[in-house]
Amino acid sequence: MRSYRAHKPIFLQRHCSTICSRLAALPYSSHEISALTPHFTRCFSSAPFFGTPLPPSSRYTNHQSTLCSLPPLSPLQRLTTLIHSSITAFNDPTRADAVAAVGEVTGSYALSNMKKSMQRDETGSRILRERPLVDEKVAERAFGLLKLYNEGQDLKTSNQHGIDKTKPISFGAAYATFLQRHNFDPNERTPVRFLSDTDLSYVMTRYRQCHDYWHVLTGLPPTVLGELALKWLELMQTGLPLAALSATGGSLRLSSEERDVLWNVYFPWAIRVGGNMKENGLMCVYYEEEMETELNVLRERIGVEPAPIVNGL
Repeated sequence: MRSYRAHKPIFLQRHCSTICSRLAALPYSSHEISALTPHFTRCFSSAPFFGTPLPPSSRYTNHQSTLCSLPPLSPLQRLTTLIHSSITAFNDPTRADAVAAVGEVTGSYALSNMKKSMQRDETGSRILRERPLVDEKVAERAFGLLKLYNEGQDLKTSNQHGIDKTKPISFGAAYATFLQRHNFDPNERTPVRFLSDTDLSYVMTRYRQCHDYWHVLTGLPPTVLGELALKWLELMQTGLPLAALSATGGSLRLSSEERDVLWNVYFPWAIRVGGNMKENGLMCVYYEEEMETELNVLRERIGVEPAPIVNGL
């Protein structure tokens, strides 16, 4: 299998038109495509396109104890799991556990590359050692910063020259705003079950839990169009197979106007931003230590250009 690590931007630039033409040339009538599109609307992370993340299964109550909770799968078991989970996810796209299982049994190669990139990075290697988790403690810190920010907004005054001295919003306050606005809970993520390597299991966990952080950095909303735009950026950064499948197949859910915006606005943005950032740069940020950092300062340091704003979408 060809490595995404060395040729990721070139690979996507060369094959994007091929992917798009093959997608448009699927041998289905417009009626059949309309019937199939609901099954392609879910990104292959635990975050849905609409509404709040699904609550975790009652079988997995403590995320830390569920890492590598199942014994290693044999090749036949992996194939069986892939087929069963794919059918389940196709029939019921809201089954986050099935969608997550497909991602886990197909993502080992990309996850290994992500792990190697993090090991080569000073902050990334520390994340792998300390294994921070996004939980209610992180959310509490973020909401504390949001409270301070709002209090500052309420008390803000202009001096005699009318100059606004309001402090820019911090990353933590912006993250809390995102959670509050969309009624999201950082604990509600599908646990990893089918990765026997504990390091890869954590990398997948970190990837899923950082998804909302990336919404904040990019300014993309958790809508169909916003999720697809973010999936293209994630694909540029991680090379995960199901990010590619989500980014291409998920576009069937869009209207013609939204599809034009995706390919003409957000796709070039994702290619530019993802290509200019260092490899797996999004994974090598200790976000929990950046809560007090100004949002725009963190964006500039990482190299994240906010996504273009398209009025009416």
